[in-house]
Amino acid sequence: MRFVHLLKGDPFSWKAHEALRIATATAINAETYFVCIRDGVYVLTHWKPEALGIEDFDRFWEAVELLDRFKVVAEEESLHERGLIKTHLKVKRVEILPSERIKELIRSADFVAVW
Repeated sequence: MRFVHLLKGDPFSWKAHEALRIATATAINAETYFVCIRDGVYVLTHWKPEALGIEDFDRFWEAVELLDRFKVVAEEESLHERGLIKTHLKVKRVEILPSERIKELIRSADFVAVW
């Protein structure tokens, strides 16, 4: 079974935390892709959510490092549009893919959640 969790919104909302929480849980039993597009790519950067009174994502990133079935993907075009490069990303295990490859990944999924 293949799950794709597509985060397209900003990391400042509850959706980003909920998306990561659920994606981490699905990776225990299934191949899981956490795909960040549009403003969702900011969740992968070194931003400081605690400065806004929001819990950071560190515990999620630590957990996914232990899950072989969890793959983090960032859309190449979204990174480029926001002036971000791989060295700006906090998450080390991230695959950068063009939108066409992400579309293929979504088409091949058994389940897609959009956040």
